[in-house]
Amino acid sequence: MSMIAINKEQKSIHVRFLLSQLWFGQTNIALNYLKLNVVAKNSLVLKELIGYLAKHESEIIDYDRRRRVGKCIGSGRMEKEVDLVVGHRQKKKGLSWSSDSSKALSLLRIAELNGHWNHLCFPSQSV
Repeated sequence: MSMIAINKEQKSIHVRFLLSQLWFGQTNIALNYLKLNVVAKNSLVLKELIGYLAKHESEIIDYDRRRRVGKCIGSGRMEKEVDLVVGHRQKKKGLSWSSDSSKALSLLRIAELNGHWNHLCFPSQSV
């Protein structure tokens, strides 16, 4: 909004309204607001924002509802776990990984942590 709003006051008003709608998954209301109520200092950036929200409209969820039922609303916890489980192993001094070998190692480590190692290594002996 810094590149769209004509001043700080307008930016504050627009951001407050848009975030309040997007928090509840009301992308259609946010899109209509952007199209009808925002006078842009940079119309190209406004058009990009509208395009982004329209393209991802089905992916923007009702975060308030998720929070109320106790579900995670951010990816921080998952990203930290990936870093601890996979990144730690691959960041040792002198190691380098291709994209394919990094992915393969990640999948093997996940299988090990989930107790599926024997099934992968000895499928005929698995229960």
